[in-house]
Amino acid sequence: MPQPSLSELTPKGSPSSLEQQANLRLLRRFLGTLPFEYVITSAYRTPEHNRAIGGAAQSQHMTGLAVDIVPHRMTNRELATWLWVRKDRYPELDQVIWYQDKGHIHIGICPRRASGCRPGAPEAAFMSHLAGSYPRWQPSQSEIVSVMRRFPQGKPLPWGWIIGIGSVLTAGVAVGYWKFFRR
Repeated sequence: MPQPSLSELTPKGSPSSLEQQANLRLLRRFLGTLPFEYVITSAYRTPEHNRAIGGAAQSQHMTGLAVDIVPHRMTNRELATWLWVRKDRYPELDQVIWYQDKGHIHIGICPRRASGCRPGAPEAAFMSHLAGSYPRWQPSQSEIVSVMRRFPQGKPLPWGWIIGIGSVLTAGVAVGYWKFFRR
């Protein structure tokens, strides 16, 4: 997935500090590594906008280090599971919260060179949300197996691509066989 534009991350106001702008560049880079299509529902928030929508007083959205997205062709829980399995590949993960009563997932990051991270971050805290509580969460083994089967590389692999690679490999073996016995 290509990196989102700055305007996609800042629809309700521009960041006021150089640190917030730098954080948004880090967030854009992180989002560009996700191999899924998604819609951004919230990213950078001004303090005024954050208050108006009832955001947390210390929301990472105000530092430019959090995004809420709705994934395509998978549920928010499946995306949380996919990130759980690959959390070692994403050391900047600080918070992953999938909302049981909504379709989006909150992802907070705290990469090196970021400004305004919470103490102890990045924590790689995975949580679910329902009725105002945020209990720690981890996927079951069956969820992990299901998600890894459906999304081994991120997106499901297209059959045309798999058949094309298989044809190339078959042709390569045939040519190698012919060259070996032609000697």
